[in-house]
Amino acid sequence: MGRIKFSIYKTPTSGDHKQKPYARAILHGTKRMEEICYILSDSCSITSSDIKGVLEALGQYIGRELADGYSVELEGLGYFSPSLRCTQEVDNKGKERCTIRVHGVNFRCAKQLKERVKQNQLQVIKRQNVPSTDRNGRKKKMLEYLQNHPSINVSDYAALNSCTYYAAQNDIKQFLTNGIIQSVGYRTHKIYILADAG
Repeated sequence: MGRIKFSIYKTPTSGDHKQKPYARAILHGTKRMEEICYILSDSCSITSSDIKGVLEALGQYIGRELADGYSVELEGLGYFSPSLRCTQEVDNKGKERCTIRVHGVNFRCAKQLKERVKQNQLQVIKRQNVPSTDRNGRKKKMLEYLQNHPSINVSDYAALNSCTYYAAQNDIKQFLTNGIIQSVGYRTHKIYILADAG
C-alpha cells in the first residue's frame, strides 16, 4: 500500500474572517511517458516503444473524437468530454453577443480509480526545501541508506535524493558499471545491493 504525504495550510483571510485549514498533497514528482512505458513493458510482453506508440495513438484518437462532438470513456480510468465557455461581448452597435469557444477538456475520474487512490495511507509532514546534490552526493546518500537497509530500488533512490526517475536510473546504471552495487531479481522485482554484500 502506498502513502500520500501532505501538509496543512491555512487559507489567507482579511478582516475578521477566521482562517480555515486545508490539506495539500506533496507529490514525489511527475510520472511521464518514457517512465510509464518502461514500467509497463517490464510487467508484460510488449516493448516500451510499442506501448508509447499505443498511448500516442490513444491521445490522438481521444482528441479527434472530442473535436467531433463525442465523449470518450476509458473503463477504470475516467470519462472525457469537450468543455465550452460562453463569453458575452458588446459589438460596435452596442448589442450584446454571446461567443462560444472550446475551453478545453472535462475529465471525470472513474469510481474504480478513485477507490484505488483512497486505499492509500496518509502521512502529514512539515514541508521543507531540499537542496539539490550532484551524483557523488547522491551516491553518498545511497551508501548510507544501504548500511541500514538490505537493498534499494530505482524509485526509492529517486525519493531518497529528491531527483527524477531518469536521473536515478542513470545513476544506478553508472554505479553498476563502476561495481559499487549489483542487481538482484528480474524486471519489476529488480533491486540493488552493495557489491560486496552478495
